[in-house]
Amino acid sequence: MQEIEKLVKTLRELRIGRYPPPIVVESGTPVVEVLREMADKWVRHAIVVEPGTKKLSGMVSIRGVLEFLGGGERHKIVEEKYGGDLYKALFEEPVDSIQYPPPYVTLDDTLIDVVELMVERDIGALAVTDREGNVVGKISERHIMSLFAATKMFVRVAELMSSPLITMHPQDPLIECQRLMKAKRIRRIVLKDSRGIRGIVSVKDIAKYYSSPEVLERLRLHGEEDVHGTPLCYVAVREVATVSPEVDLGDAIKMMRERNIGSLVVVDEEGRDLGIITERDFIRKLPRIWGVDLFVDEAQKLI
Repeated sequence: MQEIEKLVKTLRELRIGRYPPPIVVESGTPVVEVLREMADKWVRHAIVVEPGTKKLSGMVSIRGVLEFLGGGERHKIVEEKYGGDLYKALFEEPVDSIQYPPPYVTLDDTLIDVVELMVERDIGALAVTDREGNVVGKISERHIMSLFAATKMFVRVAELMSSPLITMHPQDPLIECQRLMKAKRIRRIVLKDSRGIRGIVSVKDIAKYYSSPEVLERLRLHGEEDVHGTPLCYVAVREVATVSPEVDLGDAIKMMRERNIGSLVVVDEEGRDLGIITERDFIRKLPRIWGVDLFVDEAQKLI
């Protein structure tokens, strides 16, 4: 352990992640601005800083935003403070009410610190600060996973996939999808009918849908029930990437990286869906299979 730690470089040396982070907002920013930024930049986390500074105040996850939109505890803010007027709440409620006090790492921490924190706290992204506590970057599970693209890992997709596959019907309402994602703590739901797989809906797809000018106008004119009842087929991505359970994990990661996606539906030779492999499965399960020290040692070799 000590020998490995001596070899592990700090984040200051590795610079793995995004510097600066893609989304940084000040406390007091309306929720709708964070929603739009997440949809526009296609990311799941926003870092919140104290007004007029770069000091870390909190983080907002896309899950927290979706709960605010409906299907979770944070929607009570809309009901109790705005009488159910989601449009008004989006434009007036400060992001502070849905942020959380995040664990974070500094530029002097190592990749071992990052992976251990992600695994122990079951989180997918961390803010990176300098020694003075100023936000300088963000590191996510996707940044780490991408290091292994096309690397022979001798771990089959079947060993890490989540199974069984959680599905919904293409005509099911959007709000039911949000509730199921909350209950199962998942980011994606595959759409399936009697003919087979028809699409996939992710938390990012939902954020993009709500943030569109057309949907915001529907919220203003007709209220949240109109939007909550939208059939999932209008929100989903129809093309679903698949992979065999026997494929090496490194090849599966390469497929995800090339398509800029975070999951693959696992199907057998007969086309039967067996489960799904995601970037979350990678960061939660592989370090436990290999051990954190070996996992980080291999990752650093690839930087």
